[in-house]
Amino acid sequence: MSSNITECELEQRLLAVAEERRHHFLQTLQQLDAALAATLQAMPADEWADYPPLAALPQLQPQLNALKQVDAALCQWQIGLYGLCSDCEAELTSEQLLQDPCRQRCDPCEQKYGKAQHVSWQL
Repeated sequence: MSSNITECELEQRLLAVAEERRHHFLQTLQQLDAALAATLQAMPADEWADYPPLAALPQLQPQLNALKQVDAALCQWQIGLYGLCSDCEAELTSEQLLQDPCRQRCDPCEQKYGKAQHVSWQL
């Protein structure tokens, strides 16, 4: 990682993005199902994305995916693998991570992943 950006700055940015995504998710869920939102608030935030009743709300799927990304990034931070491509383990730059703290792949692997996703959508 670049020495211009410190680990502390990256961690702060990641935590801020996590808080922002979780807050936005709860606001949206509150409008759709207040009781379900209250249930989630009583649970640890890293369990929200896998809570089965949320699968019945397809309009939340993009936000659930965003929660899964942030949970994965936080987990990687905790185990010391944050900033490595999840496919090839190449080191991501600090600038890339500051721009998108939940980034999981280097550019070449992201392109391959995108192509593979596009092909599966066509099947």
